Parts: sequence; structure tokens; C-alpha cells
Amino acid sequence: MRVGLIIPPSLILSDERFFTHIGVLRVAAVLREKEIKVDVLDLSGVANYIEAVQNYFAVFSPDFAGVTATSPQLPATALIAQTIRREAPRVKLILGGPHVTLVSAARKNSHRADADFSQLAQMFDCLIAGDGEKAIFEALTDDPPQLIDADDRRSPLFLSSEELTALPFPARDLVKMESYHYRINGVPATSMIAQLGCPFQCGFCGGRESPFLRKVRVRTTESVIAEMRHIYTTYGYRGIMFYDDELNVNQQMVALMRAIAKLGSELGIEWALRGFIKAELFTDEQAKAMYAAGFREILTGFESGSPRILRNIKKGATQEDNTRCVETARRHGLRVKALMSIGHPGESEDTIRETKEWILAMKPESFDLTRITVYPGTPYFDHSVPHSEGVWVYTVFGDRLYSKRVDFSRDFIYYKGDRGARMGLDNFFAYTDALSADDLARLCRETERELRESLGQDYQTDAPALQFEHSMGQGLPDCILRTTPT
Repeated sequence: MRVGLIIPPSLILSDERFFTHIGVLRVAAVLREKEIKVDVLDLSGVANYIEAVQNYFAVFSPDFAGVTATSPQLPATALIAQTIRREAPRVKLILGGPHVTLVSAARKNSHRADADFSQLAQMFDCLIAGDGEKAIFEALTDDPPQLIDADDRRSPLFLSSEELTALPFPARDLVKMESYHYRINGVPATSMIAQLGCPFQCGFCGGRESPFLRKVRVRTTESVIAEMRHIYTTYGYRGIMFYDDELNVNQQMVALMRAIAKLGSELGIEWALRGFIKAELFTDEQAKAMYAAGFREILTGFESGSPRILRNIKKGATQEDNTRCVETARRHGLRVKALMSIGHPGESEDTIRETKEWILAMKPESFDLTRITVYPGTPYFDHSVPHSEGVWVYTVFGDRLYSKRVDFSRDFIYYKGDRGARMGLDNFFAYTDALSADDLARLCRETERELRESLGQDYQTDAPALQFEHSMGQGLPDCILRTTPT
């Protein structure tokens, strides 16, 4: 048996080769552990990715093709699926990852997701929702079910903290690590995940109805330390981005930080670390321990400077909590990246101005300004009701957010930065009572431009795309395709 795992391009990103895709590499690791032949086709940043897909299926003969996809990756994923159907019709197609998980979760709560689920079911032979590490083996059969639902706490396929801890480390050797060029403090860095899940209820956030994304599952400190040691001794990275939702939901977070500091001393290195924290949970003890461990920057979803919007999104943090978080970080030498968003229920020119004023007052070392997109699996999607033809409405505390029907397989929804506007993809599919979709698009551009000019923070420059060149059916370069030994 041979399995080809495919990472589609992420066209929304200005640089697609920042972070390796940990989830699919964990699936590769469990397959390899069972001595199943695995290829990883990494199309991150590949401009002519369809040609790369065609070449792979012409040269290799996998029995199964497993694709992982976020919602913004779905247009590219749909083209990849169509190509495989045409070039290798006997291959069984499997879709896993965040988008199918969110659509499956939304379908349990709202008929709004029925069409999105049917669309995926037509494109793929088998859909995996939730944890893929055990579910993948149920998909690798001659007649797999349409949906394998591992996004259910009662399912034996849903990973416990103990099972998460026992998994083999992601098969990072199946991507070309040096082709990724993320840096922390100028140090080459990679990513890892110490825990899964975020228990909070933010209305804009995917997975609030998905146990896979909601249930906190924490690896042991010993397991995290072992993987960090492996990353350093095997690949030479002392820069690590923790891609956990919120590091400080782990009650053993301070103990973990102390263990990381101890490992650094043992290895004779200074770590360069970065990660997400929840503002209202952030303490001086945590900040001090993070700095000692090697953290130099935290990322926090403050989202808005408007008390009204913070209430409406059910963030759980007040403006005062967010301000205190920034002050705590600064006291302990930690830079702050403020993750902000506009387009929530009740958004108006006044609330956007409050966000701008708060950012200017806090002067974070960096920031993102995200455009709210109503994805399946978010309360904004799942808890909305029909309003008019093709339009749904979500209501909270009397404020409303309207969202139009989106074809995720075709509609390219760019949600942050200026790349979308420059590519002619500056579309909004949501609006409020006070602001039309066009108003939100304009105010988003204007607000981000004014903030970047005031804070002296430029847009990130687009990275040059990789170009696959093939000759006479030869294999793909190893920055695109890596295989386990035959």
C-alpha cells in the first residue's frame, strides 16, 4: 500500500513557507510507524502546483491520496481533487483537516452547512472530521465510509491527552525543513504543538462546536521536552513557534517553561521562542517564566479596542484585561503581537475608531488586522438564521452580522493584509447594520494603512513563488516531494 499525503498551497499567505504543517506530518508518522509507504507532496508556495500534482501521479502510483485543507485552501484543494480524478481515477481520495471538520460540526447544528458537506462528499471518496491519526486507518480500505467522524468525544478515534502524548513525533523529514524560512529574533525557527484545543466561546472562531478544536488536550511536559530536544539535535533549530491555541490554558504552563529553560541550559543554547496566550489569564509569574525559557514575543487575540465589540464576540476579556496583558508582557521584556479583527456584529465606524485608538495607545511591536469571514464551525455561521435570499443573520445582544452564501470551493476569501487587494481579491461576504460589505473593505484598508504608517510597521513583502520544472517525467524536487524508503 502506498499513500500520498498532499499539502495544498495557501494562497492567502504572503509567504507560504513559514511553518511546516504539523497535523499532516503526524498522520505521516503514524502511517510510517505501521510500515505503510508514505509520500508527502508539499505544495506550499508552488505556483504551478497542478503541474506538480500531474507529475507526481504520472511517476508514482499511490493507492490513496490524502489531502489536508483549511477553508481558505479549499479552492486550490478542489482543483487538486479534480486533477487527481482525471489523471488517476482509480486512486481513493481522502479529505481531512480543519475545513471538513468545521463543515461536519456545523452540519450537526445547522442545515446551512448541508450544501457545503455535499460538495465535499462529491469531491472525495472519504471525509475525516477531527483527529486523523487513528481515523486514517479506517479510510485506507477498499470501501471507506463517506464520513469518519473522529470529532466526537465518545468516539474511540478521538485522541485523549494520553494518546496525544504517545504519538510519534511529526515526520518532519518528509518535508524539506530548510526550504522553510521562518525566523524568531533572526534565528531560523520551526513550529510545534504542545497541546490541542481552546475552551473559549469567541463567536468568530472556528470549532466552538467541534470537540476536536474545543476540548483541551495537553501533552506531558516530558513529551514536549523530548520533542524540543529532537528538533534541536536532529534539525538544529533552537527557534520554535508554539502553535497551540493558548499556551496558558495549560495549568502546568509555568512548570513547562521551567523545564524548557532547564533543557536549554543542558544543551548549552538559548531558545528563541514565540507563542499564543490568553490575555485575561496572563500573569506576571507566567511572563517571567516565559522570558526565562526563551520566549521573546507573545501573540494575543485582543481582536478589538471596543468594549461593545468585545462583549458581542464573547471574548471573555475586557479592554482593561487586554491593556493589563500588554503591560505585563512589557514588564518582563516580552514583545507583543496584537491580533485584531473588524467586521463583527455591531461593528461601526465608531467601534473601528476605538480599535485604532487602542492600538495606537498600546503601540504593539507588531499587529495583524483580520477581516472577519463567516466560516462553517463558527457561531457566526452555525447560529445564524435565514434573513433573505442567500443571506443569513447572526444576532447577539441586539447587534447583527449578515453573511452571504459562499462557495468555499471557488470563492477566494482573503482576510488580512494588503495582498488580496493587490490581487484583485478584496471581497467581503459579511456586513453589519451600520456598515456595508464595501464600507468594511474600505475601512479595513484605511485603518491598516494608517496604523502601519503611524507605528512604522510595513506590510510583509510577498515571498517569491516556487516554480516546479520537470523534464521527461522525472520526479519532483525534494523541496516539493519526499518519500519514505521503498
